[in-house]
Amino acid sequence: MAIMTRLLRLWKADLHGVMDQLEDKALLLKQCLREMEGSLHQKQARLAQLQGLREQLGRDQATRLQERERLEADIALAVRKEKDEIARMLIRKRMLLEAAHAQLEGRRRHLEEEAQRLAQTISEQQGRYEQLKIKAAACCQQAEARTTEEAAPAWDASAGSTPATEAEVELELMRRKEALGQGGAP
Repeated sequence: MAIMTRLLRLWKADLHGVMDQLEDKALLLKQCLREMEGSLHQKQARLAQLQGLREQLGRDQATRLQERERLEADIALAVRKEKDEIARMLIRKRMLLEAAHAQLEGRRRHLEEEAQRLAQTISEQQGRYEQLKIKAAACCQQAEARTTEEAAPAWDASAGSTPATEAEVELELMRRKEALGQGGAP
C-alpha cells in the first residue's frame, strides 16, 4: 500500500511539474491583475449603490420630517378645537411616523458604516493593486529581457573563439577580389 501511495504522489508531482512548464507565468500574472481589477470595479459599483441608497433614505427622512411637522400642526388644531378623537388618531399616526423615522435612521447609519468599511477596503486594495501592477510590469520586462538574451546568439571571446588574424583577413580579401574578377559572387 505504501508503494502505491508513493507512486501516486510521484505521478502527481510529475503532473504538476508538467503543468508548471506549460503555464506562461506572464499570462497568469496578467490574468490575476485583471481579476483584481474586476473585483475592484465590483466593489466600487457596490459603494456607488450604497451611496445611492443612503441618499434615497435621506430624502425619505426629509419627507417624513415634513409630514411629522404637518401632523403636529394638525394635532395642535384638533386639541384647540376640542376634537379629542381626531387628536388621538393624529397622535397614533405621528407615533407610527416616528417609529418609521427611527427605523430609517438606523438603516441609514448601517449603510453609512458599511460604505465607510467598503471605501477603506477599496482604498487598501487599490494601493495593493497598483503596487502589484508595477511589480508585474517589472517582472514581465525582466522575463522578456531574459528571453531576448537567450534567443540571441552571443559571441563570447572566452568560449574558445578567437578573432581572425591579419593574415586570415588578407586571404579572405584576396579570395573575394578573385571571385569578383571572374564574375562570380563572393
